[in-house]
Amino acid sequence: MAEAVIQFSETKNGEKTCSCNGKFLHSKYNPKAEAQRFAQTIEADFEPQCIFMLEPALSYCAEFVRERFPKANLYAIRFTDEFFGTDKLWDKIFYADENLDDEIFNFLGEEKICSSIFVDWSASRNAFPEESEIAWKKIRNAVLKSRNVMTTRSYFSKRWLKNSAIFASNVKNICALDTESSSHRKTSFPIVIAASGTSLFSSIAKIKENRSRFFLVAVSSAFMTLMENGIAPDFVISTDGGYWAKSHLHFPLSKNAGIPIALSTESAAPKETERTKPIIPLLYDDATSFQKKILERLNIKAAKARRNGTVSGTALELALDMTDGAIFLCGLDQAPAKGFQHTQPNALEENSAKSDFRLNTKETRLTSSRFNSGQSLEIYRNWFKANSKKFNTPKERVFRLSDDFKFDFDLGSIRDVNWNEFDKILEKLSGNEKPEEKIRIGKSENIEFGRDERKKIILEELEKALSDEKFLDEVFPMDILILKRERNPEKKIALTEKLEEKKQNLISEIESII
Repeated sequence: MAEAVIQFSETKNGEKTCSCNGKFLHSKYNPKAEAQRFAQTIEADFEPQCIFMLEPALSYCAEFVRERFPKANLYAIRFTDEFFGTDKLWDKIFYADENLDDEIFNFLGEEKICSSIFVDWSASRNAFPEESEIAWKKIRNAVLKSRNVMTTRSYFSKRWLKNSAIFASNVKNICALDTESSSHRKTSFPIVIAASGTSLFSSIAKIKENRSRFFLVAVSSAFMTLMENGIAPDFVISTDGGYWAKSHLHFPLSKNAGIPIALSTESAAPKETERTKPIIPLLYDDATSFQKKILERLNIKAAKARRNGTVSGTALELALDMTDGAIFLCGLDQAPAKGFQHTQPNALEENSAKSDFRLNTKETRLTSSRFNSGQSLEIYRNWFKANSKKFNTPKERVFRLSDDFKFDFDLGSIRDVNWNEFDKILEKLSGNEKPEEKIRIGKSENIEFGRDERKKIILEELEKALSDEKFLDEVFPMDILILKRERNPEKKIALTEKLEEKKQNLISEIESII
């Protein structure tokens, strides 16, 4: 639209009004009365936590909307900065630009957005049609993202809960890990983290050649590649709670390896792995009371870990707790590849290849995988970039290592180095380490509790947890949100009964799988 020309004037009753390019944004006679009538027209069939007003101009409506919805936070979405003098009447000001959807989501989160009302000040919509269209498009994006996140949370929270119960019922051999939070002194011994990006292949020979010089952590998707090349990591880490994550820990070479597996309580792992392999338990810093309590009652000591969208991020933050020395990220491409998305061999590739046939070829599948992975890899890549300065403060000690692989994207302050630089960095940061200062993994200890006793403890703690409102919000986020929004007493009772039924069904389901 043409440049907005805002003109201010007085009404007949002495109040201020204004127009945009000749179109009045408030009544020419009594703006306050107009705003009061407007507030009464806002429809809400639930108790909103937040109310967004799209360009309220001189904000006469703020007073009356706040009176009608005293528990709600009020936000204005501005189309222009001409009305900054009334911004103090709102809890926060947003602007209708290309970042509006991200700003709303990052500020409020999915639950509050799903309990929000978005309302036009109709005069502004008519005066700023392009800005209004942008704003509504971005609002729609934020709402859809919030609904998707809520749906994902609803599914995965139950999946993680079931995984935690399975973990507690199966693990037998527990290993302790030296970390900053343990009783052991932090060393400066170097750590290499092997991820499964295609650049890992460039370093296989060098990893094998220098194996004794560093502690090697393998993310689960890189485990098969390393083992096929005769390289045994010090431990493998798997944090994915999805079904397909099990494949990386369930292949012939791993069965007799005896290599410890670091698992979060929420990880999906083959039951055979949990029962027969040395396990390093990981407990997220935001773990639920249920997860903490069952580990405590079973005397399972877990290393502290931080939840991350990618296992490589969790592995890196764990490594930062394990050593003050250099940490090298190998195979961390964080970008789609032209062919295979992972260094081969890879357990998921072997599974997927079984479905290839003439009308659905390997090339079609790999191309689809390449384009479908781009968005998630960008999110992971941006996390590393955003945190890179923190990782390298007060000294530079986190690097991305390859044999001169040409990466498509940088990782911020995490510098790309080759194996010649690797030698120089070790000489500078940790070249004189004594053998006793190497990172240790404790000897595995057997869990003393029998299967029936474990089952009893898990179900007892589950029932206690499901009586806690905060825990319920984690496991049934959508149901709790709908219950909080409901005003009708009869419908509220029905929703409560339905939630109780879901709780009992979940308890029965977990009882059957453990």
